[in-house]
Amino acid sequence: MHQLHSRNAEDNADSLNELEEPSGAFPIPNSELELQMTRSGKNQLVVVIRSTALLAVMGSLLSCGSDAPTATPIIGEVGLAKGGGNTGGGGSAPTVTATDPTEAVQDTTIDVNVFGTGFTSGAKATWSLNGDTTKVHVKSTKVVSSTQVVAQIEVPKTAPVARYDVVVTLTTGKKGVGAELFQVKIGDPSAEFWFPLDDAVLDIRSDRQFVSGSNSVYAAGVCGVTGRVFAGDGATGDATMDTDQPYAKDRKCAVYPRTVTVVFGPGDQERGSFFMNVRQMQNASYPIPIGTTDRHGFSVNEPRCGSLRWLMYAKDGTFLGADSVNVTRVDASTWLVETQPYPNNKAYCNNTGQLYHLSVRLTVVADRPMP
Repeated sequence: MHQLHSRNAEDNADSLNELEEPSGAFPIPNSELELQMTRSGKNQLVVVIRSTALLAVMGSLLSCGSDAPTATPIIGEVGLAKGGGNTGGGGSAPTVTATDPTEAVQDTTIDVNVFGTGFTSGAKATWSLNGDTTKVHVKSTKVVSSTQVVAQIEVPKTAPVARYDVVVTLTTGKKGVGAELFQVKIGDPSAEFWFPLDDAVLDIRSDRQFVSGSNSVYAAGVCGVTGRVFAGDGATGDATMDTDQPYAKDRKCAVYPRTVTVVFGPGDQERGSFFMNVRQMQNASYPIPIGTTDRHGFSVNEPRCGSLRWLMYAKDGTFLGADSVNVTRVDASTWLVETQPYPNNKAYCNNTGQLYHLSVRLTVVADRPMP
């Protein structure tokens, strides 16, 4: 067997540090043994030995201190790593291949099955967006088997709408990354309806409670009120408010139930707990660009008419002869809703077929920015 001759240890260390070419070959006498060194990664070198004879087990190839390359002989190939090598210690890194479900909406908490290989006790899952793991919160990780973990995640209402990497980290520090496996979609934000206190010329008036600045605020979850923008995928885009929702948690405040007044004419008005709806105000299919105005339907459910509707046509195509309202996108979370100037402020009374000139101005404020 031919003996492998090399320079001294100091020269070998220098040659590894200075290697710039992708590969180099060292001839061995009689061409029976060839040692090839290649760069593989940032600080990784691979030594490949090709021989026409059976290789004996190699001993210490290089030994130049703690920062010098180390060698692990194997049949036909020797791997050398200068410095730290793979992070997280020994053992194989896990893989992350899939999740179930593959998506969630904002403002929700769900359990997610994460599938892959190499999961061990103590493994932790994280959701990462461009390296930021703070946008989606992982409450717990349960290792079911070497191929499955269950992560309970909380998706805040402010979580960016995007595709996230799912990362599983072992106690050794080894990580597996499933790139963009999980999608966060827009949810249905809660909404407040603001009615101006300066309402002498308006025909939809507040109860003048819960005043903030120049408005009476009907806030979701406060004093029996519910308010929401149905903005998710496939949702209507409607913005709704109910002043007396039977399922509301807070129904014991001093002014419960909140009321709204509809003024049909001098001395002719109704006051009660009503439901109202700004139709197709905002979702992925019906976005209103900030600073622009669009025409939409508006309705108020009350006893006299069943439904007062500001729109030209019903959903079934029936001509109503009423007028749509102007909806202006003020900013990413605010919309101003107001009727057109008289005489184009007609509302249709569903029970009687009568048209009323009724002026409306209100503001819808979502609890988060929307696209």
